[in-house]
Amino acid sequence: MRLVRGLPAATFRLSPLLILLGLSLSGCGNDSITDSPPIAQDTALTVDDFETATSCQTCHPVHFEQWSGSMHAYALKDPTFAALREIGQSLYINALDGACIQCHSVVARETGAMPWGPFDYDALPPQVQEGVGCDVCHVVSGIRSLSGADMIFSPGETKFGTIADPVPNSAHKSEFNSLYSSSEYCGSCHDLVTGDGLQLEAVFREWRAGGFAVTGKTCNDCHMPDSLGSAVPGGPERTLHDHSMVGADLALIPFPNRPEQLQKVTDMLRSALTVEWDLPPTVSAGDTVDLQVRLINDLTGHNVPTGVPFIRQMWIAIEVFDDNSLIYTTGELDANGDLKDENSAFAESEIDEDLFNAQATMFRADSVKTGLTWEARYLDNPSIVAGETRPVDYRIPVPPGAAGPLRVEVRLRFRSFPPYVIRALGQDALLPIDIIDMWEDDRTVAIL
Repeated sequence: MRLVRGLPAATFRLSPLLILLGLSLSGCGNDSITDSPPIAQDTALTVDDFETATSCQTCHPVHFEQWSGSMHAYALKDPTFAALREIGQSLYINALDGACIQCHSVVARETGAMPWGPFDYDALPPQVQEGVGCDVCHVVSGIRSLSGADMIFSPGETKFGTIADPVPNSAHKSEFNSLYSSSEYCGSCHDLVTGDGLQLEAVFREWRAGGFAVTGKTCNDCHMPDSLGSAVPGGPERTLHDHSMVGADLALIPFPNRPEQLQKVTDMLRSALTVEWDLPPTVSAGDTVDLQVRLINDLTGHNVPTGVPFIRQMWIAIEVFDDNSLIYTTGELDANGDLKDENSAFAESEIDEDLFNAQATMFRADSVKTGLTWEARYLDNPSIVAGETRPVDYRIPVPPGAAGPLRVEVRLRFRSFPPYVIRALGQDALLPIDIIDMWEDDRTVAIL
């Protein structure tokens, strides 16, 4: 049996549909970043006030190409978003849409351009189709609160950015804005607080509380790394920022630059944690191998995993072989590709009692587990906090007849979506979900 200094396995099967649906319905609260009164939002914006991303392509081909494969460009194309929105609207009339599109299509929220109910994607204006397009980000003139994309949008001739000495041009005016170098700029979208004050997404708060905030390292330093080049063809050399905006997510459908995006996501995840492990050099047949894995968050400025922690799966997989015979395993998948926990279709017969999975669980005020975010009052989140070392201990039985040497293989694995959620949405065609090995190692143990 494994002795884990973390959370025990859950004892019930969460409703995967309601986990995600609840996120869409949760709405948001406020975390003001300024003591001054908020600037009034222009409530008369139209779709045509925003430029299309393709209109930026001629002058900014490199940035456009990078953005095209990003999760910002994918936001409204995501089939899980469309499925959840349709289901949510059928269940909660007049209580859903703003919470969905506030992040997936800011232009739609600001202009009312998305029709109620099921929608024909191809019939939407291109500014809406583009999800989080160029103009959405580069016309932000201020932030009201750090939740739910509560920004001040000022579309028009002036585009904001980080270049202090922009070259005058005929396409638009350019203006330096220090906000664009700050983590607060990212935090407005990448934190989500429910109306009851529960932090469901807390990437910015995690960074601010104990991550790289103390070192001055910002979101951009990791997720939009610098390079030298021209912002426009023939322009002066600048410090550019990668608009792939890599995180942990990947498109679940064929999408521009997906192989390159997968490699970037893999590289980022493989540099997210330091992993150490201890294993004795020898063991007697019939005894147990005491194995400890230590997950050390000394490389990332926020929790790992983060984002929507009740969906992210990061788990330890161990296989022990005597010659070529498998004598122990944990972290393996069932026939459907799910982990062998309470969400497995085979949970009654195939529970992995030693499984360590850093996926969070939501609870109601009466401490009963729930998959509904509007019921949730606190989150039991076993993700690895910035600066934390998490030991995970295993006692692995060795058969009396083992000849040895034993080969022990350990992996730390990650995926952004559990298959059981995809199946619950009727999106089986999106399977399988990419699994990324964040770390792996193997050693041998001699039998005395």
